Parts: sequence; C-alpha cells; structure tokens
Amino acid sequence: MSAAPKSAAVRKKSTGTGSSKTMSIGVVLEKLRAEFPDVTVSKIRFLESEGLVTPQRTASGYRRFTAEDVQRLRYILVTQRDNYLPLKVIREQLEAMDSGQVTAILTAGETATIVDPESFRAPVATRLTDSDVAEQAGVGEETVAALIDAGLITPDAAGFFTADDVSVVTTADALHGFGIDARHLRSVRNQARRQADLIVRAAGPLANSSSAGARQRAEETAQQLSALLISLDAALIKNALREEL
Repeated sequence: MSAAPKSAAVRKKSTGTGSSKTMSIGVVLEKLRAEFPDVTVSKIRFLESEGLVTPQRTASGYRRFTAEDVQRLRYILVTQRDNYLPLKVIREQLEAMDSGQVTAILTAGETATIVDPESFRAPVATRLTDSDVAEQAGVGEETVAALIDAGLITPDAAGFFTADDVSVVTTADALHGFGIDARHLRSVRNQARRQADLIVRAAGPLANSSSAGARQRAEETAQQLSALLISLDAALIKNALREEL
C-alpha cells in the first residue's frame, strides 16, 4: 500500500524545489503575529534550534524563510496552542509528513490538508469585550456577567477577554443545560488554579534560567504538564463515576 500524500501546507521543502522567493525573520514574525501575538524572534530561533524548521542561510549567515517555512511554523504554533502537544510529538508528526508516512495522522479517506490544524480553527480576535464574548459564545450578556461574578472568566487590566474565555462561556452554557450553573463551577475553577500553581512551580525555575531558549523550554514544560494533568483528570473522573453509577 502506498503512503498517503504529504500536506503541502507543512511539507519540508526539498532542495532545488519550491518557491525561490524568501523572506527575513522579521517579515516572518510580522506574518505570524496576526494570529500569534506572543510569538517572538527568540521563539522562532528556538524552534529552529530544536530542528523543527530549517530556514536557508545567506553567505553572511542571515536566515531566509520560504512560504513553506512559514506554513510549517504556523502548524507548530497552532498545534501547541490548540492541542497542547509537546515538541517531541510535533516533531514526530512533521517527520512523518516529511517522509510521506502519515498513516498515523491521516485515515485512508481523508485528504492531506486535514493534517494542518488551521483547518479546524480560523484566526480569532484576542481582545474581546463582554459583548463580543456573548455573541461568539451564542449566549446572553447576563450569562457572561454571571460567569465573571463567579470568577470563571476575568478580563485583563484593559477590560478585554480572550478566545479561551469564549470557550469557557460556551462550555459553561452547555453544562447549564444539565443543571450545572456558575456556582457549581467554582470548585472546578479552584481546582484549575491549584493545577496551574503546580505547573508554575515546575516550569517557573526554567523560565528564570539565563540559558538560551529558557522561556521556550519553560513553555514547553508547562504544555506537557498541562496535557498530563488533563489526562489524569479524565481518568480520575472516570474512576469516580464508576464507583458512583
């Protein structure tokens, strides 16, 4: 059986093929920041040091990126943001796509473009008013106000919310349909904060290190710990339900 086709959006460029037009790291940063406001030059360099992207180099040593490199970076950033996958797993996915061995990622009936997580989520605004949150979540503004009062979502210093807050409101509204309201969810919020404290204790020292790429490694560690705690929560809930039902 032949291997499934590679995704053109994230495929690693082959020598002598693809677009000859290249761009500087500054231009790449400008393109990515529209969707990833927190991305930095250091982040891009860190991903390069980890072997996830390999830009060309000029005779003077300057990095030059192709459109394929930018798509590859987008794939990495979206996968980290939406799926909380560690770089080790993302690297394995990229290597599978580079080699054409993508059967673990794609089923026989799917098209290669489904590999790119951007197909699952369009770019979203990250500075939302309470009215924006209500509109995007499909709820009334009074629901958003109740969740703010309960501490489930909190505006930043400028009074804005994020796409994650929309997700919280959407999920809370779905739970309300089962009779679970904002008051009941306070314990869930408190548990999330305790877990966040655990992650900070483990990843914080890495972020404070003076070594190169310290902050990126701290973020990577935090993402791994978050994924592990989510998995643990799911298993513990299943066990508890097994005892109660």
